[in-house]
Amino acid sequence: MPLKLYGQRKTNKIEEQETELKIIVSMKKTGNRNNNNVLKPSFSGIRHNRYMLSALVFITTGLYLYIFDSHIFFFQENYTLFVFSEEYFHQFIVKPGGLVEYAGNFLAQGYFNNVYGATILALLFTLLAIIFLKINKKLFAEETVSLFFAALASALLFIMQMNFNWLMFNNIGLILVALFFLFSISSDRRNRRIIVLGLFPLFFYLTGAYSWIYLGMIVFYSLLSKEFIFPGSLFTTAAISVMAFKTFLSLQPYSGLLIYPLPIKESFTTPYYLYILYGFFIFYTILIKGFALIRIKEEYLKTLQTYGILAIFSLMVFIQSRLYDRKTIDFFKIEKAFVNQDWNGVIKLQEAIQSSNLVAQYYYNIALSEKNILCDRLFFSRQDFDTETIMIPWDSGININKIFRGVYFFYTIGLINEAHRWAFESMVVQGYRPENIRLLIKTELINGHYAIAGKYINILKNTLHYRSLAKKYETMLYHPERVESDPEFGAKLRLQPKTDFPVRIKSPQGNILLLLQSNNENRAAFEYKLAWFMLEKNIKGLTEEIQNLKKMGYTRIPRHIEEAALFSSANMGSVPDLGGLTISAESSQRFSEYESLLMSMQINKSRKNTVIPAKFLTTYWYYLDRN
Repeated sequence: MPLKLYGQRKTNKIEEQETELKIIVSMKKTGNRNNNNVLKPSFSGIRHNRYMLSALVFITTGLYLYIFDSHIFFFQENYTLFVFSEEYFHQFIVKPGGLVEYAGNFLAQGYFNNVYGATILALLFTLLAIIFLKINKKLFAEETVSLFFAALASALLFIMQMNFNWLMFNNIGLILVALFFLFSISSDRRNRRIIVLGLFPLFFYLTGAYSWIYLGMIVFYSLLSKEFIFPGSLFTTAAISVMAFKTFLSLQPYSGLLIYPLPIKESFTTPYYLYILYGFFIFYTILIKGFALIRIKEEYLKTLQTYGILAIFSLMVFIQSRLYDRKTIDFFKIEKAFVNQDWNGVIKLQEAIQSSNLVAQYYYNIALSEKNILCDRLFFSRQDFDTETIMIPWDSGININKIFRGVYFFYTIGLINEAHRWAFESMVVQGYRPENIRLLIKTELINGHYAIAGKYINILKNTLHYRSLAKKYETMLYHPERVESDPEFGAKLRLQPKTDFPVRIKSPQGNILLLLQSNNENRAAFEYKLAWFMLEKNIKGLTEEIQNLKKMGYTRIPRHIEEAALFSSANMGSVPDLGGLTISAESSQRFSEYESLLMSMQINKSRKNTVIPAKFLTTYWYYLDRN
């Protein structure tokens, strides 16, 4: 059954005879009677080229991922939580393609280490190149063509990995497709076809919708080999397999069986790369056949081989440069610091980067609140979304991952029950993730629900990376004094409401006001109220709250509140009640300089061209003036 791309066996026999004649002539000239010594360099040269290609793929992809693209490891490690348990395993064995996802999650659990992540992906890209070299050998591809297309296969898969939504199991699925295709064409015996037909239901169970890519590959291979019965039999087997799994095993609808676990195009900003990759696999035999028709002189083959592979890697670098997104990388740096509760790191990164991303600004405000400096540094970062950077709105048009990040607002201000509800909803909709399990443990410990907390702790105990964290939480079970003495949990206990009230998802400001009525000592909620007024430019409401600062335990007026008070005095004719506190001389001097700058700009009528000094860009006045 192997496809003959370079003519009939007779032609190959003539070429072999001509080669043998050349060898004999060469032996006579050199006096060497040992055929093996003459033939050996040819085979070693081929093996050398293949080893060089494998090494090149492994080194270039591994280094690039480690140096430039390591943010994908953080995202994908937090995207799912691999748990060593029967319950977790059962989620995947009940649906075709589930085991591919399970295997991918198993390998991705080590992504907390960037060296591991870069190495395992580089190995997979190299493995794909090796498989295609073997496929090309079965297709009688000339060595130059073989190396070129093997390098192209790895390059296409590597380009897809530039998107952080391309997960580990997507790589495994395509590698299994290539392996099964290689197995299918490795023999032209009839029993091999029978074995392939018998194994296809198992292959479909293992890979799910990836089996359709294999079907495309084998159908075009068979048609070019003038085999028509076998692909028809294979399609019949595939249809029976789908119906059988739908009837006896999977609860998925037919639409799910036909597309799971293939990635959806909506996950990619450039989905046409996905179509190119699928097309490369499906039409692979046709591509090889097309190149085989091009007859190239032997003296040009080595040059073509070298420049062909260089062209692939040059194209790969070009595409990577187009796909490289500095803003996305910066965002993941901020999110990584946030997840690790490195509040100083979040603040430092956002103030340096000035990300225009809504979630990055939201994280920044959460970090400020956790450090009790929300009203001192709110405008040291961009605030481009008005009050949405306080609480991400519940909107069906917003990505579900972005919506569920709203849980941190409730946790930060002390609405623990609402934070627990959001974390639970995240677990139901998105599955086990490190963050939702961690938040479920925290909220249950704070609320004293130790039995339920223990259940979630056991989930973390059965993971690779979070066992030590689970053991820390386990020591707090049934020990309320340990929970209260914990710096994080103790602070949240003191922020909780003292009376019940309904939480309104679409009214974050209303929740803040209700929380303050229930617990008037909640300083985090009070600062969020002031921040809300500032972002709404509610100067009147803001200045009326200044008199309450001393009652809330403030010994000085926060910087941005001072700026609001000075603005009110100068522009609204009202001097706010400072409640026994005073405005610093530094803020007064800075405001005087800012007013002078504005007056100078108005006189010179050069407002658009004037460079605003950096010390004014972080003031509430600039926010009011700019917006």
